[in-house]
Amino acid sequence: MAAKNEEAENVMAFDALYTTNQIQKIKVLLPYIEPAMQKHLAVYIKYMELQYTLKYVRRHPLQIHGCSLSSGNGEKPDLCALCRQLALYSSPEEIRQLEQLQNMLQTMETMQEMSQAMSVLNEIFPEMSAAPPFGSGSVSSDADETESAQTGSFSALDMMMNMLTPEQKAMYEMFQQQNSDSDKENTGS
Repeated sequence: MAAKNEEAENVMAFDALYTTNQIQKIKVLLPYIEPAMQKHLAVYIKYMELQYTLKYVRRHPLQIHGCSLSSGNGEKPDLCALCRQLALYSSPEEIRQLEQLQNMLQTMETMQEMSQAMSVLNEIFPEMSAAPPFGSGSVSSDADETESAQTGSFSALDMMMNMLTPEQKAMYEMFQQQNSDSDKENTGS
């Protein structure tokens, strides 16, 4: 429950910024008002918040502190955290889509880390660069691994691909196919 409260802080901060203590007092009184009048008072509260918001943004035309992704610190936004925060206010179908997006983002991050690791390994072991390019074919078979073990050669590609889940392998192969298709278009082949 504490995590849910922490993730809703942005919403509470926004609501606090665009209201006044007077409006908050009326919200507190709302349940004590005659039920027939509550609807009208709710509309009036929203109207007062809109008026206050318009006045506030006219007086403060600059960006609101902390409400921008480009805060100048060079950090990338945490999109997985954003998905978790959006899920608090989403329908079950939207939550499922956000979870799929999170999985895709995590897979892409894993692939980027693997690509960086491959670059480092290729610098350390230049003889590995003679192996087929990463993702250029199918994942090695048991026979290929046996042959590699018998010949004593080291294939970082095989090692990396064996670390992936089937879903990650499929996602990587899809990205590799898209890259090879765009390379062919760029070279005119």
